[in-house]
Amino acid sequence: MQDFETEEQQLDALKQWWKENSSSLFIGLAVGGFALGGWKFYHQTQFEHGVEASDMYVSVVAQAEAGAGGTFDTTVVDKLVAGYSDTPYAALSSLVIAKHEVTAGNIDQAISRLQWAVDHAVEEEITSVAQLRLARLLLSQKKYDEANKLLMTKHSSAFDALYEELKGDMFVARGELEQARIAYDKAIAGSESANRWLQLKRQDLGNSQLNSSELVEPSA
Repeated sequence: MQDFETEEQQLDALKQWWKENSSSLFIGLAVGGFALGGWKFYHQTQFEHGVEASDMYVSVVAQAEAGAGGTFDTTVVDKLVAGYSDTPYAALSSLVIAKHEVTAGNIDQAISRLQWAVDHAVEEEITSVAQLRLARLLLSQKKYDEANKLLMTKHSSAFDALYEELKGDMFVARGELEQARIAYDKAIAGSESANRWLQLKRQDLGNSQLNSSELVEPSA
């Protein structure tokens, strides 16, 4: 580092540095200011984007509740899917309309909506719910291989017991009873309080890795 003998030399050096670097300094400050403003603008825009998606989702739910069993105007859902797929509300709306389609007997449309949710949901929990619902529909159509592929994919650990129970249902449908017993046993072991229906399904298959005495008796 250069040494200066007097304050005057220091001042002259500072003036010279300023002359040589002031332009780039101002540019840097300007860029930094624009970046900070852009960051704030981005977050504000994202917030408004999310609020818009939330409001549309509320309207989808309200429509589903008001017109259960009737026709469903898909305009809002389609808008969410097209422009708000980066929010949880697009996939949630797909779940809502898929349920409506099942009630109306439009299974193929429901499968299409659920598949979209599986492919585009931004929250793992929503993906898991969509996978489970889609797998159930595929089982109802005896598309066992497709259902099995879904049930073997990564999912939120909170849904482990539900995945195992559905695997058990699939194995029963395929006549693979030993595999069904194993899956139901895992479902029961992974549940804090196994539901009565799951326990009955397991008991109907007889003894295997768990003895009947080890199974919690279903409540009345």
